[in-house]
Amino acid sequence: MKQQPILFLFSLFFLLTATPALADNPLRPEILPKAAKQGEVCLVRVAGPKNVKYLEGEFQRVKISMNLDSAGKAYEGLLAVDMDTKPARYQVKVRGMDQGGKSLAGASSLEVKKVSFKTQTLSLPSSMVDLDPKTLERVNGETKRVEAIFQRARKEKLWKGPFLRPVQGEISTPFGLRRIINSQNKSPHSGVDLRADEGTPILASNSGAVVLVDDLFFSGKSVVLDHGQGIYSMYFHLSEILAREGEKISKGDVLGQVGSTGRSTGPHLHWGVRVHDSKVDPFSLLRVTETMRD
Repeated sequence: MKQQPILFLFSLFFLLTATPALADNPLRPEILPKAAKQGEVCLVRVAGPKNVKYLEGEFQRVKISMNLDSAGKAYEGLLAVDMDTKPARYQVKVRGMDQGGKSLAGASSLEVKKVSFKTQTLSLPSSMVDLDPKTLERVNGETKRVEAIFQRARKEKLWKGPFLRPVQGEISTPFGLRRIINSQNKSPHSGVDLRADEGTPILASNSGAVVLVDDLFFSGKSVVLDHGQGIYSMYFHLSEILAREGEKISKGDVLGQVGSTGRSTGPHLHWGVRVHDSKVDPFSLLRVTETMRD
């Protein structure tokens, strides 16, 4: 019985000395905004670490690339909250290693708030809603092809500075709109529709590589850009495409012209964004990249 205090002290000493050098090098990640909405992009910033060999973040088991800012004082990365993420409080982890081989780690919490996305109920001719078997096969194939693109995240960062709006038209269909067509629940609107006249030039939101140029059933003439580190932007319903698949694009380059191809009722641009394969509001990406010290 008298040996218990000694055993306890020995066990405590072993635990303290066996713990990696995490406690000696704590990271304090800052999440902006501190409370995020469904479909929002957040900034993860870690200030202060020096002599870093590598640093990365993690949110819901998704790795977040962290880049040193232009001042050399902080590491920054983008965190994506998918539009269907359950409202709750989540942990955001940051870990890495310094040049001396010591581990670096830290964590912060992020509250995800529910968004009451608008609902639109429509009645349309069945020919516009119910697809014949041949068309359905085409649509399923196109969907798989596009979704496969978002699974490939190149490590290289191709974008720089704030993202920009591809056309200046007003929003005709907002992000997240839930559609009920002929009493059938359809997929929520995962981008924004911007009003613009036929032929209006469409600008690349940021630098990147053209990974898709095609004429698809629903989205018509379409372009997808890979901006690196899991960020993609989409431009649908074009009347003319000027970009070529495989080429590198600079921010502000003209990708094509506004049109009404595919399943569309009038000229507009459908502009979408994926970050780490999460469906997010494109305007959220614009706002958060304006706050970065890139």
